[in-house]
Amino acid sequence: MIMQLVSSQFAQAVFIAIFSVIVAQLLSAKGKLRWSVRHAHWYRLPAANSDGTDLNVVTQELWFNNTGRAAVEQVEIVLNWRPQHYELWSPRDFSQQMLPDGRLIIRIPTLAAKEWFSLSLIDTKQLPPIVNVRSRNGEGREILMSPTRVFSQQLTLSLLL
Repeated sequence: MIMQLVSSQFAQAVFIAIFSVIVAQLLSAKGKLRWSVRHAHWYRLPAANSDGTDLNVVTQELWFNNTGRAAVEQVEIVLNWRPQHYELWSPRDFSQQMLPDGRLIIRIPTLAAKEWFSLSLIDTKQLPPIVNVRSRNGEGREILMSPTRVFSQQLTLSLLL
C-alpha cells in the first residue's frame, strides 16, 4: 500500500513541489540585519566643569550591517532614552521619534546588501541601552566584536587556499 502511494504520480508531484519550495527558500536572496558594540569608553576630564569638578564623558559606537544578499528595509533602532548627542556615519537619510515613555526610535529607510553604518553616542551621565533592533525583514541579531590581528594579504590568501 505504501509502495503504491510513493510510486504514484500524484505523490511524486507533491514531493517535487515541496522539494522545489524548500530549495527556492534556501536559495532566495534575503537581508540579514546584524549589529554590535564596536567600543564603549568612559572618560574622566579633570577639573573640566565650571566649578572645578571632574567631568565624566561616556561614549559608545554601535555598528549595524546587512550581511545578506538583499536589501533590509525600514530599520528601527530603539534606545531606552535619548542620549545628549548621537550621530550616524556614513551620512544618510533617517528619522527619529520620541515615544510617550521617553524611548527614542531611529528609523533608516533601507540598508543595501553588504552595506553598514555606525551610530555614535555621547553623554555626560549614562548611555541608553538598546531596547530593540529590527526591520521589516525581521529582528536584528547582535554579534560580538573583538579586536583581531590583520595579517598580510599574501598570508591571508595562502591560509584560505
